[in-house]
Amino acid sequence: MRAPSIVIFAFFVALLPCVSRAQTAPANEFDALRRTLSSLAASPPGKAKVGILVRDVMTGKDVFTLNAQERLNPASNAKIVTAACALKVLGPEFRFHTFVHGKVEDGVVRGAVVLKGGADPLLTTSDLREMARTLRNMGIRRVEGGVVVDDTYFDAQNLPYAFDQQPDEAASFRAPVGAASLNFNTLSVTIGPGHAPMSPAKVSIEPAGYADITNETVTMADGANTPRVALSAEDSRAKMRVWGQVPLGSRPTTYTRRIDNPTLLTGYGFKAALEESGVDVNGGVQPGTVTLGLPRLAEHASAPLSEVLWEAGKMSNNFVTETLLKTMGAETGKGPGTWQGGLGAASKVLEGWGLAPGSYTYRNGSGLFDANRFSAEQLVKVLVGAYLDPTIAPEFLSQLAIGGVDGTIRERYTQPPAKRHVRAKTGTLDDVSTLTGFVFDAQGRRPMAFAILVNNAEGYVSSARTYQEKIVTAIAQALHPARK
Repeated sequence: MRAPSIVIFAFFVALLPCVSRAQTAPANEFDALRRTLSSLAASPPGKAKVGILVRDVMTGKDVFTLNAQERLNPASNAKIVTAACALKVLGPEFRFHTFVHGKVEDGVVRGAVVLKGGADPLLTTSDLREMARTLRNMGIRRVEGGVVVDDTYFDAQNLPYAFDQQPDEAASFRAPVGAASLNFNTLSVTIGPGHAPMSPAKVSIEPAGYADITNETVTMADGANTPRVALSAEDSRAKMRVWGQVPLGSRPTTYTRRIDNPTLLTGYGFKAALEESGVDVNGGVQPGTVTLGLPRLAEHASAPLSEVLWEAGKMSNNFVTETLLKTMGAETGKGPGTWQGGLGAASKVLEGWGLAPGSYTYRNGSGLFDANRFSAEQLVKVLVGAYLDPTIAPEFLSQLAIGGVDGTIRERYTQPPAKRHVRAKTGTLDDVSTLTGFVFDAQGRRPMAFAILVNNAEGYVSSARTYQEKIVTAIAQALHPARK
């Protein structure tokens, strides 16, 4: 789902500190909060390791620390780092572009039509259909040489660091990254009952063309709905097997599976879009490059980065975040984008915010699996650095989930004073729970930045969330004393 197109800049500019960081608050102003946090933090769940830092952004003073320098797995709190660096390197107005090229004569594309990917992480089949209609409206009726996909904006490595730690995972959260990507590089499979008992179930996929389907599902008069989907990669097209039982009269169900070849997925999706719009395509789909001077026929521009980040921050989308990291490499390097190049660009930003090279481990942009190590203090430095930078602060704040309202904390912090005054990013792995963000006072001018990292919490992740919520709620109560 795409983020709303309007970012209310004036609101977030008002959140920036109205006093110099050099101003100091009374020494005992948050003594009561410090005592409360000391009591709450003293009993972490199970045998978990924790790192906590709470900092008054206005004064730069630390209100509470506990193992704040210990480097821990941040899980998806790594997206805080990626989002802030992407805004600084690329700029909030940055857009991803997808182009279509071809030589047209008398309504025919002579040779192949070439789709040039620009790493748009939000590209959908609807966008491809829009470009296909543009070609149809130009009078194009046929493509002689199939579809070529130019994915050279990135290098050929499409699995981020550590994604091979769970190689058999078919879920969408482990989707690969490509310069030509579509629908978050997933395939949607919709399965519904046939017309009568013992008839085959109805199976459709989106986008069409990428996979050959073997349908072994059977419609039953009654019983459980038990369809299963298996997708395997091939050189030119994927193979999909669907089997199980579907009750007669049941509603169609859609399943999402990650794919292995983003280039082919996007190419087949564009071929299907052309054919749907009335353009005949002779030939298949293959990777290639745009020939110098080949005319441009159509273009799609993404939403600006400020909106793309909503998917990364509020929805914790791994695919989008990893794409942003690699795009930093493409935009700052001389060749195809690489993750190493993106990490290099990000390190320069982090150094400016006080994170010395070598003092942290940053290997993938999403925080998935066992890849990264940051301390609570380092994450708070990123928060404060982004908050105090007027060129990115509004967009950085707007992509964080709002307590009790949206994103991954819409069902947390649902009661005043925390509701709407907490903006944060969650992180969850099997034995990790993290939370990093801000708590604001009633005027939005006295933020507390915090990072609460809980590691080695296997079997206690739910308790770790409760632990975090007590700490954050206590901060909110201290900033809203009349509402305790």
